[in-house]
Amino acid sequence: MNAVDVSNLTFAYKGGENVLRDVGFSIFAGEIFVIAGPSGSGKTTLCRILCGIIPHAVKGSLSGQISVVDVDPRDVGLPQTALRAGMVFQDADAQIICTTVEDELAFALENHCRPPETIRRRVDELLSEFGFENLRHTNPAQLSGGQKKLLTIAAVLSPSPPVLILDEPMSGLDIYGCELVRAAIERQRSQGRTVIIVEHNLKLVAFADRWLLLNNGETAVCGKPSDILRDETLLKELSLV
Repeated sequence: MNAVDVSNLTFAYKGGENVLRDVGFSIFAGEIFVIAGPSGSGKTTLCRILCGIIPHAVKGSLSGQISVVDVDPRDVGLPQTALRAGMVFQDADAQIICTTVEDELAFALENHCRPPETIRRRVDELLSEFGFENLRHTNPAQLSGGQKKLLTIAAVLSPSPPVLILDEPMSGLDIYGCELVRAAIERQRSQGRTVIIVEHNLKLVAFADRWLLLNNGETAVCGKPSDILRDETLLKELSLV
């Protein structure tokens, strides 16, 4: 069963040239799938399409077939898309909006009008899973970089979307922070959730099931990390080694 299917996907921002050209791939349910490539290759743009930010919030010319958990993000609004595919951006500080860890975890659930008892139960689950039990009332500004990233992941997961999209989740973190995030990602796979990671440092995502490498908005290769790593010529061409 596929969580994501994309074919013949082409996109250009309003007034610009194509950023993505005839991209196609499928992601299996429960897979950790990496989208990599040099700067400007269309990685983040592709993720914004999968979570519905494009075209609902950011306009442009979009064509092709897209299915995320059997729904085309273009056919439903952003709140509905977030229930299927939640995205965590690079800058955790820009994504955190509440003044306590507990409130941050409850925010999305409150916006989706979940019953108070459901919110309390889910927040308690996330506090336990992500190691925030003793930080429930802490201001996120006081957290470490790794903890902030974990909080944004947990907050996006609060409505339990089957697909989680992470844009360079280990960027700017120290070794300990990277390990915290990696453990959280692998835990999602063990729970059956599909995880899509945008990353330029392939060493950080060797644990993924498959990699999709983009070059100038086009698919360069898609396959297992062990197979792609054998193609040193391609990796050098894409400045990924």
